[in-house]
Amino acid sequence: MNKKTYILGFLALVVLVGVVWFGSQNEDGIVNQTASILGDDQGQEIIAQEVTGDLFIGSPDAPVIIIEYTSHFCSFCIDFHNERLPLLVEKYIKTGQVKLISRFISPAEVGLAVLCAQEEGKFSEMSDHIFKHVQELESADDLIVMAQAVDLNQENFNQCFNNRKYEDRVEEWFDQATQSGVEGTPTFFINGQKIVGNQPYLIFEEAINQAIEESK
Repeated sequence: MNKKTYILGFLALVVLVGVVWFGSQNEDGIVNQTASILGDDQGQEIIAQEVTGDLFIGSPDAPVIIIEYTSHFCSFCIDFHNERLPLLVEKYIKTGQVKLISRFISPAEVGLAVLCAQEEGKFSEMSDHIFKHVQELESADDLIVMAQAVDLNQENFNQCFNNRKYEDRVEEWFDQATQSGVEGTPTFFINGQKIVGNQPYLIFEEAINQAIEESK
């Protein structure tokens, strides 16, 4: 697959437009952009795997796995982050019933920043900070500034980020999205059941409850 290229410079202008497209330049088409990940302020258990694996929150042994394809640049995911996800955290993630895996279909620099933050176990803090301040993002240098805000080791982060250490992992997220038939974000797979978009909370609740019952 050809190496993908991404654009960061004008993101602040399109954050609230709704659906924003940043191309993955390959024969399989373009993956849509959007947003969401929790920080620590909700008080949920944060499980941080190695950066070569999936980034997730919740119990590693949860019977229900939600795979979320998301980004930091769309109003639909902003709404999910603000309205749906806190409810799911309280009812299902904190209680050990659900593990939420996040795969970021964001411009490469954003994914790199999240993965570099995970070297210190802070992918969630970094992602949440980007989410909250996405309108301030105009260049990759802004992500380096944001690393300071979440108390990352600046020297280590800069080296990781500037060397694009996890670029292959970022591209893998795009490949996984394509292989899973993801055409836009947010897209969710709840124990394999596909849900597209920021659906009403009851849709998520019904799908999770069904998955819990089927796992017994």
